[in-house]
Amino acid sequence: MRVKSLKVCVRLLVFGLLLAASSTAYADTVVITSVTVSNLQFTSATGTAVFTVTGASARANASNNFGQTEDEVSNTLPFAEAGASVPFATAFASANLPSNSVTGITFAMLGACSCTGASFSISTLTGTLVITGTQGNVDVTISGLIEMLRDVDTDQFGVLAESEVLFDIFVNGVSVFQIDSLIPLSGPNLRALVEASDQISRTITLQGGVENTINVRLSTRALAVNEVPEPATVVLLVSGLGFMTGVLKKRRRKADQ
Repeated sequence: MRVKSLKVCVRLLVFGLLLAASSTAYADTVVITSVTVSNLQFTSATGTAVFTVTGASARANASNNFGQTEDEVSNTLPFAEAGASVPFATAFASANLPSNSVTGITFAMLGACSCTGASFSISTLTGTLVITGTQGNVDVTISGLIEMLRDVDTDQFGVLAESEVLFDIFVNGVSVFQIDSLIPLSGPNLRALVEASDQISRTITLQGGVENTINVRLSTRALAVNEVPEPATVVLLVSGLGFMTGVLKKRRRKADQ
C-alpha cells in the first residue's frame, strides 16, 4: 500500500509541476527534471543472486538568489523521503527499499525578474550482493526501468536554464553503469523536451560465495537564471535604435539626391 501511495504522490507532484509550467510557459523560464529508476534486479547465470538492502537516503535542496535555502535529509527505513521548497525552486527525493527504486524531482520557475532558482536531489540505496550455490566466476545481470521527463524552457528574459541527471550503480566501489546527462540552454525563448522510458541492463562478472557491496545513486538538478534589463538600459537601447534609424534615413536621402 505504501509503494502505491508513493507512486501516486510522485505522479501528482509531476502533474502539478507540468500544469504550472504549461499555464505559464509563455511568460516564464521553467526547468523540470523528473527521474525514477525502479525494479532494480540482480540475476546470476548460475546459483542465486541474493541482494540485501542495508541503507537508504534521500536529500532535497532548494535555493534562490535572495539567500533563501531549504535542505532536507532522510535516512528512514524502509522509505527515505525528503522535500524542499523556496520561492522559484522545489526538490523531492526518495529511496524505496521494497521496490528497489530511487526517485528525484527538481523544479525551477522564474517570472519577469532578475532572479535565480536552483534545486537538486540525491537518492541512494546501499546493500550487499552474494551469489549463493556456486563457486568461481559468475555472470550477473543488473537490470531495471528508468523513466525520465525533462522540460527546459526560457522566456524573453532567460539567461540560462539547465537540467542535469546523474545515475550510477557501483559494485565494490567501481561504477558499472552510469548516466551523465546535461541539457543547457543559454539565451531567451528556447526549449528542450526529453521524455523516455527504457529498460537498463548491464552484465558483470563476480565471484560466487563472496559478499559484494552495492551502491545505487541518483542525482537530479534544475537551474534557472533570468535577467530583466534595468530601466536605464532600456532607455539607452531605445535611444540607440532611434539614433541608428536617423542615420539610416540621412544616408537614404543622400543616396536619393
